[in-house]
Amino acid sequence: MSKENALNRFDELDAGRILGDLTPNETSEWQLLARDNENSNYIDLELLATELELQFTQPCDLSSSLSNKLANTIPAFSNKNKQKPATQIISILPWLGWATAACLLVLFNIPESSIPSAVPELTYAQKLDSLTKEATGTQRLAFSPASDPYNNISGEVIWNDERQEGYMSLVNLPVNDPTQSQYQLWIVDPERDELPVDGGVFDISSGSETAVIPIRNALKVFKPVAFLITLEQPGGVVKSKQEIVVALAKS
Repeated sequence: MSKENALNRFDELDAGRILGDLTPNETSEWQLLARDNENSNYIDLELLATELELQFTQPCDLSSSLSNKLANTIPAFSNKNKQKPATQIISILPWLGWATAACLLVLFNIPESSIPSAVPELTYAQKLDSLTKEATGTQRLAFSPASDPYNNISGEVIWNDERQEGYMSLVNLPVNDPTQSQYQLWIVDPERDELPVDGGVFDISSGSETAVIPIRNALKVFKPVAFLITLEQPGGVVKSKQEIVVALAKS
């Protein structure tokens, strides 16, 4: 039988196997054809998909005969692959995605050191420090209280024009109730517009004596000369009336 005919015959028998209607002779023929390397690889992937499905989905009711077939077949597949070098299994991970890769690590007992570890996300405080130390042309201005209820606050704003990135480090800014009011940052840039640019709304939660807040400017800023914090309605406003000015940092 030619290779093409053998593959066609295997596909035909495999369809019958999945439907469960092979005769004993056809089952023997399927097993013989399945020993071919190409067919074996296909079966391995099929069994892998089945095992992952069983391992990570909700239980369902199976007939006793089907349960026995799966129990007899799939563990053998797992045991066979546990003997393979980790690098041989890892080679298929990039196109399976990290979620599936994590499942495979458990499934095949692959050491975690065999795959690259994810780089942890930097905190806002770490990003502020990096912007201060590594980026050239970074602007650093101190905040001063702008009204009586906020006399105890202090802090600074860090801003970089080239990166369009910045952070505020605020100390002793009172906790706000987001359902009642929110803080909003305004960036004064005369070269851009007469109106200040919205730098984003933010909240101060309980227990945060020092808070690091990222600046989320809605528009590009060119040469800021001042940063203003106001207290506004929930969600912020498009144009502030500056009825409650909390703090000011200016060059």
